Amino acid sequence: MTEHKCYFGSLISQRTDKNVTRFFVFNAGAKDLKEWLGIRRIKDVPKGAQRILRKARASAVTKFIEASSINTIPNSILIAFDQDKAKFTSLSKEISEGIIQTKSSLENPVNILLNGCENQLDWGIIKFSFEPNEQEDAKPALIVDGQHRLYGMSDFDKENLPITVVSLIDATPQEQAFQFIVVNNKAVRVSAENVKSIIADFNEDELEKRLVLARVKYGDKPLILRSLNDSPSSPFQNLLNWSYNREITEETQLVPITAIEQTMRYIRKSFTVLENDEDSLIEFFCATWRAVKGNYPELFGKNNQFMTKANISAFNEYITDRLLYFWEMDLLDIFESDEIEQKVLDIIKRLPQEFWLENWKLRIQDTPNFREIIKNDLKTIITNAKLSKNWKNGLELVETEE
Repeated sequence: MTEHKCYFGSLISQRTDKNVTRFFVFNAGAKDLKEWLGIRRIKDVPKGAQRILRKARASAVTKFIEASSINTIPNSILIAFDQDKAKFTSLSKEISEGIIQTKSSLENPVNILLNGCENQLDWGIIKFSFEPNEQEDAKPALIVDGQHRLYGMSDFDKENLPITVVSLIDATPQEQAFQFIVVNNKAVRVSAENVKSIIADFNEDELEKRLVLARVKYGDKPLILRSLNDSPSSPFQNLLNWSYNREITEETQLVPITAIEQTMRYIRKSFTVLENDEDSLIEFFCATWRAVKGNYPELFGKNNQFMTKANISAFNEYITDRLLYFWEMDLLDIFESDEIEQKVLDIIKRLPQEFWLENWKLRIQDTPNFREIIKNDLKTIITNAKLSKNWKNGLELVETEE
C-alpha cells in the first residue's frame, strides 16, 4: 500500500547557477527515515555510490548513544531524491503573513525568514510517496553519506532520535556519486595535539570516560584495550592484567595486555581490510572470543592453562587462519558478528576442553615455537576426530593413552 510523506524545512540554492542541485534541509526521527530511505551500493547496482553497510560500524554508533544519556550526534546525514520524486511547495508567504498577524515587532518578517540569503532560500514542504516493500535502490531517496549513523541511531530502541537531514532535490546518479566522493575525501582527522588542547580546560577524567565508552580515541590513550576491558559486550571485561584495573581483585586479572595486543596484530595482519576500521576489528575480535567463551564456560576466566598468554595467542591464530580461509572462499562475511560466532563454533566444537585440563608435557612458554606446538596439536585433534581415533593420539603436549 502506497504511503505518503510530508516534511517542513528550507530549500536552499547554494550557488546562483540555474543548473545547481538544490538542498532541502529538515529534521526527522531516525526510525521514520529508515522506512523510506534506500542505499544504492556499489556492489549491488550500476551507478551505485555507497559502500557496503558494516554492522560493526553501525553498532558502534548505537553503543556511543547507549554509553551516556547526554551523548548526541549533531552531524547531519546527506540523502538524495532522484529526479521528479519529491515536490516542493513554498510556504514563505503564509509564514510571513502569520508573523504579521501576531503583531510581531519585527520590521520585515520576510527578511528574517531568509536569514540574509535572499533569492537563495525558501521555506516550505516537500511531499513524496513510496511503497514500503520496494527494493532498496528504488526508494524515493537514497543515502549519500551517513548510512552507519542512520542505522546505528535507528537501532537505539529507547528513543526515536531526531536527525538533521540535508537532501539533494532532483539529483542525478552522477551528482550523488560526486557528492559521496567529495564528502569522503575531504574529512580530516583532528590531530592528537589539538584534541589535548581542547580538553585542557575541562574535567579530563570525566571526559576521558565518555570518550572511551564511545570508542573515540584522543592522545595516546589505548582505546582498544580500554574498550575491551570496560565494555559489557567484551568477553574480556575486567580480565586484563594492568594497573588500570586497580579496583579489581588480582585473582581476576588473568590476561596480560600484551596477549590482547598480539592477537589484534595477528588479526590485522590476516585481514588487512580491517587495518583502518577499529570498530570492525574490535567486533571481529569480540565475536570470535564470545564464541570461545560460550563453548568453554568452565575454562574461560579461570586461572588455568587456557587463559595463559601463549594459549590465547596460539588459539587466536588457529581460529583466525581458518576464518581467513572461509572469508577468501566467500563463505563468511567478516562484518557480520553472528556469522563469525557461528563459524568459530563450527571450528572449535570438536576440540575437547580436556586438552587444556591435562598436565602438559612441556613447560608453557610464550614463544613462536611453543605456539606452533599448540596449533599443531589442535590440528591433530581434529584429524583424530575425523578418523574416529582417540583425541590424544600423536599429541606433543599430552600423553597418548595406551
